[in-house]
Amino acid sequence: MEISGLGSVMNTPSTQLEQTASPAEVARSFSEFMTNALEKVDQAQVESSQLNQKYMAGEITDIHNVMISSQKAAVMLQMTMEVRNKAVEAYQEIMRMQV
Repeated sequence: MEISGLGSVMNTPSTQLEQTASPAEVARSFSEFMTNALEKVDQAQVESSQLNQKYMAGEITDIHNVMISSQKAAVMLQMTMEVRNKAVEAYQEIMRMQV
């Protein structure tokens, strides 16, 4: 299972990474990446909720797709929380550094 959006970041050729970008451009790019990732997590949560509602209403009889959707949304949310925790840890570590 590939996490969409990460493939383009991980497969970036080193020649592209060597190009210098201003801090504002990097921040904007990271912000856009995080915004897109959060939108995908939200979309997965909404899709899971809709499938659960349809299953409870009897419109869907195949519970496999409902469970897969639910687990996918849960894993995406858990990964998002871990990324957030690591970003907070990194920020705190930088703030503890003496200049």
